Amino acid sequence: MRALSRRGFLAGGVAAAGALAVGCGGRFAGDVDTFTAAFQGSGAGEGIDPGVNTLFIDEARMKAVYDGLFEIDGAMRPIPRLAASGEPNADGTRWRIVLRDARWHDGKKVTSRDVLYTLSRVLGPPQRRPFIAAATLDQVDLSQSRAVDDLTVEIALRTPGFEFLQALSAYGTKIVQDGATDFSRPVGTGPFVFESFDAGREFSATAYDHYWDGAPSVRRLRIVSAEPDARLAAVQSGQIDFADNLTPSAARTLQGRQGVSLESTPNSGIYFFAMKTDRPPFDNPDVRRAVMRMVDRAELVKVALEGQGDVGNDVFGKGYQYYADLPQHDYNPDEAGRLLRKAGVRDLSFDLFTAPVAHGFVEAARLFAEQAARCGVRVNVVLGSKDSYYTDALNTGPLTMGQSGPLSIPSHFASRLLTGSPQNRTKWSDPEFDALYAKAQATPTETGRAAVYRMMHEILYDRGGFVFFGNTHWNSATGAKFRDTPAAVPNSHDWARFDKVVAG
Repeated sequence: MRALSRRGFLAGGVAAAGALAVGCGGRFAGDVDTFTAAFQGSGAGEGIDPGVNTLFIDEARMKAVYDGLFEIDGAMRPIPRLAASGEPNADGTRWRIVLRDARWHDGKKVTSRDVLYTLSRVLGPPQRRPFIAAATLDQVDLSQSRAVDDLTVEIALRTPGFEFLQALSAYGTKIVQDGATDFSRPVGTGPFVFESFDAGREFSATAYDHYWDGAPSVRRLRIVSAEPDARLAAVQSGQIDFADNLTPSAARTLQGRQGVSLESTPNSGIYFFAMKTDRPPFDNPDVRRAVMRMVDRAELVKVALEGQGDVGNDVFGKGYQYYADLPQHDYNPDEAGRLLRKAGVRDLSFDLFTAPVAHGFVEAARLFAEQAARCGVRVNVVLGSKDSYYTDALNTGPLTMGQSGPLSIPSHFASRLLTGSPQNRTKWSDPEFDALYAKAQATPTETGRAAVYRMMHEILYDRGGFVFFGNTHWNSATGAKFRDTPAAVPNSHDWARFDKVVAG
């Protein structure tokens, strides 16, 4: 089922079903009966399994239903959630995690067995669709991990891992109930109890009054899939209460508009090209180096992203812990040509696979094709289905596009760049890089780890498969009648959390 278009969103029953009713049956003056939030959808590609689904709209649903042991704050550092604490032993090979006193939505107590089951599910036999955190957590030794008691679990690692709390806060690590196999009607520990889910359309959940972090003030939460123009029109008219990831032009439309509060958070959306390093022509590092010099990042930000953002530099995580500030990669056709001659490549031509899944994707692809043409390279822009693009792009074509929210740099390396990582969009496999990652995990001091991560960044900056060309703002809008709405960088704990929203 496709994500709703502007016409379908405004004319269909979704808006009517979610009509706002504040103060009509809420328990307290600030309670909100129903709060409706709209996110970019992806049709049948959406899901609600916390182990495998990765879209922004998926994560918004996961936050409502589940908790992780740890989650990432706005600085991309882990903070305790279901875990009250986590401490390593002297050599970083064992971590003792103490759980909070929390309960599942069915009333059962959260125990160490749930943690061990979640780990075993992620690290178990290979699945048709890989678990996101399989590479992130692959150093866990389940055979040596144990439940010390109901609220204390000891997790053993095969090698020292002083960044293990980062791993426990990454995508795909939210805790599921011991024995859970059916995620069509999930039972979680989060602030909202699952009610219904229709992929590409709507998710609904009700307040969990026994939530360990306090009963939600929103009594019923609806998360709907909607295209960008539909999100803009619906938040303007009051048919929805929150619109995520608005385009720069939509943000300009809402600026200063009465009845709507606009938030614009910098360093939030990261746009990239991904060269698959396991196939021609990008199996040649000099060709990858050449592409880095034939991308005019400033022009892409100005035109395709409408000027709302900062130029990227092929290094992930600007502004966050462990970011490596390296000399800017500039548009340089002469250097691109020299590198292609060095690679022995003439009349270079390749496909760029993209789809209109995010603002500016198609525009950026076509503009890059023009930039490459000025370097004597032909880029054929191939459009895929927006409903299945992110799944298709993992294996389709030599060059694709993507958009990422902020992520801790260790998690970015583990989930996307280690050999065998499930989200390895560049098919990167480099023994030196893998060894440096292991070295960083075994380094007990933050300063020491930063030095190793810089070396890893320098490898990618020189010959990696990613071209991070723009760091964009993240625009969201909320009805002005609400307070304490989430305005934070995506993927951080505070982003897309609606349990603390109040009326007034």
